[in-house]
Amino acid sequence: MSIRARLAATYGIGLAAVLVLVGGVVWWQMGVALRGSLETTLQTRATGILTSLENAGQSGLQETDRAAPGVFAALFSPNGSTIDQSADTPRGIRPLAGVQSITGHDYLVAVQAASSGALVVTGADLRPVTDAQAALARLLAAVGALVGVVSVAGVWILARRALRPIDALIAGAAAIGPDDLARRLPTSARRDEVGRLTLTLNGMLDRIADSVERQRLFVAMASHELRTPLAALRTELELADRDDATPDEYRSAIRDAQADAIRLGGLSTSLLELAASAVDVRALARSRVFLEDLVAGVVRGLDALARQNGSQIVIAAAEASVSVDRVRIEQALANLVTNALVHGGRGGTVEVHATIADGPPTRTLTVEVLDRGPGLNGVPADRLFEPFRRGERSEHPGAGLGLATVATAIRAHEGTYGAEDRVGGGARFWFTVPAGASDAVQSP
Repeated sequence: MSIRARLAATYGIGLAAVLVLVGGVVWWQMGVALRGSLETTLQTRATGILTSLENAGQSGLQETDRAAPGVFAALFSPNGSTIDQSADTPRGIRPLAGVQSITGHDYLVAVQAASSGALVVTGADLRPVTDAQAALARLLAAVGALVGVVSVAGVWILARRALRPIDALIAGAAAIGPDDLARRLPTSARRDEVGRLTLTLNGMLDRIADSVERQRLFVAMASHELRTPLAALRTELELADRDDATPDEYRSAIRDAQADAIRLGGLSTSLLELAASAVDVRALARSRVFLEDLVAGVVRGLDALARQNGSQIVIAAAEASVSVDRVRIEQALANLVTNALVHGGRGGTVEVHATIADGPPTRTLTVEVLDRGPGLNGVPADRLFEPFRRGERSEHPGAGLGLATVATAIRAHEGTYGAEDRVGGGARFWFTVPAGASDAVQSP
């Protein structure tokens, strides 16, 4: 069922309920008013007869007491026997106040007692009251039906006009294909719900287009990065397959092939890590770990690379525990330190600072990796954390995936990250993540 149909049906049901309720109240109030008016007439008529009896001393009804249109009168003795009655008094009437049913008719009866003990009874047929109520019910039903039809039709028309922009949005969105992601829905100057919906959908299309473009770039760059070592590996294997190759050429080709295979393995590992981190960006396996142990473990794993570059790694870590996904934080820190060792220049010092700051709603872990290399060379920091992005003047091999993995791991922790030139030369890379509540953990 369409929204228009649901709106019309809901409005129609609600309107019908209101009309029935209001009509019922009006019908009931009219019946009460008519009965009250008739009771007043009967009481007035009985009082007039009673006054005439007591003042004139008569023993029965006079002609003037019998001439009330639609109202009959009767006089009963104290023992209930009939003394006198008007000609239109129904047979079987009793000196009891209220409604009496006689021969299929309902009569409203009023009773007043004289000082002599006689009972003056006046009454009237209730059929005019019920007929008036029935006529009112028919009138209310006809008016209610007319009002209901006109109102539901009006609601249908108004809903159709109000939802016409939605139909335009549906048609516009349906026209946007996978190869036409640059197309956007037409916007209007109004800022109602439809206008805000249009802006929201266009924003979503912007994000989808950006995501698709990033995916295309990722695939293109990954293909490019894989093509180079694969081509080199093929050339080296072809060289090794030559019959006239010398032993030295064989050994050189095998060494080069091994290096390319290692490069391919590292690139594949980085791609898998980046893809896994992007898919499981919300799936954190937090555990409480001693901060000094975490940092020291990462640095020990990079000692060989530091010695190869003639560099030194200096650690300054707070003596505290943190609640983080240890694997991802170690991976992020290792990538930052590797980046500093590779790009920070040979024989330099890489500093690793890890501090804890208390503050609502939780403590914050801040990790800084500082080097004395060439710095960012004017490259925006956010670009460095994109996949396959490297410094424009970088002469070192690599696919530019390490910092992208750092960004994914920190986003998974709902943290922040960045980079900047260091005062006095070099670069400062950093990230902050929530560290959880304080909990003393002893270093093993």
